[in-house]
Amino acid sequence: MNKLWPFLLLAAPTLHFDISDARGKKPPGVTIEAAHPDEDGWYQLSVASKGKSEPILIWPFDGKAKLPDGPEGVPVIVVEKGDTRAASNPRVVAALKAGELLGVKRDVRFDGNLISSEDPWVKGVGLLAANRPAEAMEPLGRALRERERQLTRVPSEIYPAAMLYGKALFAAGKFDDAAVAFLKALNQRPSDPVARKARAEALIKAGKPEAAN
Repeated sequence: MNKLWPFLLLAAPTLHFDISDARGKKPPGVTIEAAHPDEDGWYQLSVASKGKSEPILIWPFDGKAKLPDGPEGVPVIVVEKGDTRAASNPRVVAALKAGELLGVKRDVRFDGNLISSEDPWVKGVGLLAANRPAEAMEPLGRALRERERQLTRVPSEIYPAAMLYGKALFAAGKFDDAAVAFLKALNQRPSDPVARKARAEALIKAGKPEAAN
C-alpha cells in the first residue's frame, strides 16, 4: 500500500485555470495558486506574478474555486489596478459588478455599459446592478441554465449565477423561485451561510417558514 501512495498522489485531480486579463488575453508570467480545500472542496486562490506587474484577482468573485466535473479549466480574470482597458471589456466589468452584488469589494473599479450586451450573464448583472431585478430575471436565469448544461460544469461559475438569479427573483417578489435558485447555490456550497440564509429568507417570504430549517 505504501508503494502505491506516490502514484495515488500523482493521479489525484488538480485545478487547472483559464486565465485572462483586461484584454481577454492570457497575461504572461501570471499564475494562480490554490490553498488546501475547505470542507466543501473549495480552494482559496491567490495570484502570483513573475514580473513587476501587480495583478488583482477579480474572478472568481470571492477568489474560491472547486474542481469542475470535466476537463475544462476554471475561468479566472486578473487585472492591473488602473488598467483603463478593463472598462471596454464587458466580462471584466460584469465580474466586478457581480462581486459587488455578492458583497465583495475590490480595490479596483471600472464602469461600462452592460445592459446592451448580448451575453445573458453580462446583461443580467448589469440590470441587477441598475436595480432592475424584474428585467434581470430572464437573462440571469438563462445564464444559470447555460452553466448547468455545459459538458464541464464549473462550480465557481454556477454558484454566483444561482445567487444572483435568486437575488433578482427575491427582489421581484418571486420568493418560491428564489428559494429554488438559492438551493442550487447551496448545493454547490453546502456549508455556505450566505446561501443558507438567503434561501431561508425566501422561504419565509413565501409563507413556508417550516421549510427554512
